[in-house]
Amino acid sequence: MNLSTLKKELRRIKKLGFVPTHRTGDTGIGKTLEDLLNIKENNIPLHDIAGVAELKAYRKNAKSMLTLFTLEPLPKGGDRDRMLLDNFGYSKRNNGRSKELHSTLSCKRYNNQSLKLSVSGDKIRVQGKGKRLNIYWDMESVQKKFGNKLPALVYVLAESKEIKGKEHFHFSEAYLLSGFDFEVFKKMVKKDQIVVDFRMYYKPNGSVRNHGTGFRVKINKLYNCFRNKDRLI
Repeated sequence: MNLSTLKKELRRIKKLGFVPTHRTGDTGIGKTLEDLLNIKENNIPLHDIAGVAELKAYRKNAKSMLTLFTLEPLPKGGDRDRMLLDNFGYSKRNNGRSKELHSTLSCKRYNNQSLKLSVSGDKIRVQGKGKRLNIYWDMESVQKKFGNKLPALVYVLAESKEIKGKEHFHFSEAYLLSGFDFEVFKKMVKKDQIVVDFRMYYKPNGSVRNHGTGFRVKINKLYNCFRNKDRLI
């Protein structure tokens, strides 16, 4: 598929008006659009951008957050996670874990675990209240991870409404987004439009289980993460 074909297909789908979801629940919007485009995977081969664009469809009124990518901070190694768990982790008596840390970090204020983010130069840093930390992400690693995960994105928005008890979608707006801009990314972190989730705990044998540190963005701000924006419909 090339861009010209994709535009024609999206215009055709827009003209369909409201179409019934092909699957109930949150994932119905993506499944419906994939079926209408006759693709089986969550990406579109776009030969004229030399690769694959990930397909993402969202309800226009959505206010939730999605994971952009997972990326562990520097320095590497288990000592970093142990330090975080020992100093900022907590225990829940009903799950048998000595310490766990499921924590969302933003820039504007410390969270309940006394952690927050800060932006300085070419780094995004983790700060702990009352404790000096040297945990950070650098521009190079974030840029590489973002580029590998989302080299290009076909970003489709739909109105949603219920008709006879079933959700229907009207896919009415779409963009091809590409190009990572770290300066914009940092500004979005500062504004709490992008946050970081730590998800780790101590296993009974004393080892650390880390489910991956996620960079998350508000769905309605995802558009801002990209330098290049080509409206398709």
